[in-house]
Amino acid sequence: MHPVGAVIAGYRVERVLGSGGMGTVYLTQNPELPRRDALKVLSAGLSRNPEFRARFIREADVASRLNHPNIVSVYSRGETDGQLWIAMQFVDGTDADAALRAGTMTPARAVHIVAEVAKGLDYAHRHNVVHRDIKPGNFLLSGPVGDTERVLLADFGIARALDDVGLTATGALIATMAYAAPEVLAGTGIDGRSDVYSLGCSLFRLLTGKTPFAGANGPAAVMMAHLHQPPPRVTERVPGLPPELDGVIATAMAKDPAQRFQTAGDLAGAARAALDDRATETTVPWTVLPSREVMSYPNPPAGQQWWQSPSGPSTMMSPAAQPTQFRAAAPPSVQPRPATSRRRRPRAWILVAVAAAVLLAGGTVAALSMNRGSSDDTAQPETTTSVSSTPPPVPVSALPELLPPLAELAPIVGGTNLVVDASSPLATFTSGNPTPQECVGVWMPAQNAVYEGSGYRAMQVQSITDHDDARKLTQLTLSVAAFLTAEQAKQFMDGQSQDWAQCANRAITFSYSAAPPVRMDFGPLVTSDDGILLVSQRMDVSPPDQHCNHALAVRNNVVIDVQACTILPGDHAVTIVRDIVARIDQQEK
Repeated sequence: MHPVGAVIAGYRVERVLGSGGMGTVYLTQNPELPRRDALKVLSAGLSRNPEFRARFIREADVASRLNHPNIVSVYSRGETDGQLWIAMQFVDGTDADAALRAGTMTPARAVHIVAEVAKGLDYAHRHNVVHRDIKPGNFLLSGPVGDTERVLLADFGIARALDDVGLTATGALIATMAYAAPEVLAGTGIDGRSDVYSLGCSLFRLLTGKTPFAGANGPAAVMMAHLHQPPPRVTERVPGLPPELDGVIATAMAKDPAQRFQTAGDLAGAARAALDDRATETTVPWTVLPSREVMSYPNPPAGQQWWQSPSGPSTMMSPAAQPTQFRAAAPPSVQPRPATSRRRRPRAWILVAVAAAVLLAGGTVAALSMNRGSSDDTAQPETTTSVSSTPPPVPVSALPELLPPLAELAPIVGGTNLVVDASSPLATFTSGNPTPQECVGVWMPAQNAVYEGSGYRAMQVQSITDHDDARKLTQLTLSVAAFLTAEQAKQFMDGQSQDWAQCANRAITFSYSAAPPVRMDFGPLVTSDDGILLVSQRMDVSPPDQHCNHALAVRNNVVIDVQACTILPGDHAVTIVRDIVARIDQQEK
């Protein structure tokens, strides 16, 4: 961090406006003009990452072309002492979230702020730029409160042009979970209507003092609420508000983008029309939100790629696929290791969407967040060895259809009342701490610690249990991860094959914060004739008649990762993997 008085690229630092894992924002004196600018200086680690540099420069160029009175201007960009920076318009004032916390937010002021933000958003959308991080903290306020209060939308420095397909290896997903549209979380195509959804969430927050799904228990629950729960009613939080505002929020937060307001201006106009004189003098009773209710994607280590929602015609997750025929193949013979206890095996992992602190505070510029990269479904890698007979990569939008329905899984695992306990378009984080770390991949499917930095584009994960008293299935985890190319998927598979071989016939331990360490024994590594890796597993808390097996395979650009723990012996995971392989083959026909 640079001290007051330091000079960065000619800009003299007056004070720090905010700082975080991505970098620091300073209030500076412009080197040539009699004005002060906000200077965002990125961390040295991210500045050295070649993929981040290319994406950052492209996106800064996109933002610099936006010229609107309701958008914070980007003046310049450059690099000094190995660190990238951008000079932006300084807004001397506060932001909408800070105003809400200060207790000065009325419904009339909230609607005015949203209307002004909508003007800038619609301008950006007409220029094919999506903001992707719409939230009250990015609405900068200046001047006297009222109709003349100036409102500017910050952080277009992280916006993305919809027609930008020049960089195919990496990208950025920007989303604060409390305001994220379903299609952003599902990993399908986004457009300006994703910003409209987030603007609706922001309006709800400014009107009620709460984010739309503030009562959800943890980040995974917030994500699932955006995907599946109906929009909340503002009148349940603030009874004095007109009921017409419930309809405005419901339309703005429709799950299907086609059912939303098609422009931000339409949302603002409907909100203004719904507001009557009874509500204009009401001050929102602001209450402190638990940290889990407002979150953004974490900053990954330098050198890895960042996951990004791909562009494409689809804007929602596909429905579950119907049962399909799959190839019969004799599974390899793997004898399970004997168990040592009848205690039920605990859940070894939890689905977590993502959680991290927002980068910057202070209301002058907002957070810049990057995650694993991907390109559009239609984009081609910069170099490829494919020939005309090579099938095209499986698109991200097709991932949900690759997971077999419960009716098809039941006879495979011997279950009678299968239930999906959790479903996520993101890699999972374990609540345990396995030792050695290189055995995480063979221990559990779809682990973020294994997949992050691998170049995978998106993932679909399901956790399934049998709710029948007989409990023939104790735990089933299905995962499919799409890579940019088949070669990248194979490289990931080859690396996992080496790790699995090192961990086979070994024992590892993992621990929880509120439980004693647990030991797991791995059986031998078996490779089937069709290339499926399989390892049997035994945990010292499992019942002696429980059989766990973990299978991994690759087909085209998709890595298939399945673990099954059942009462009846058998290589159930291999059978399910072959089912998914058949689904991929069917899509390619």
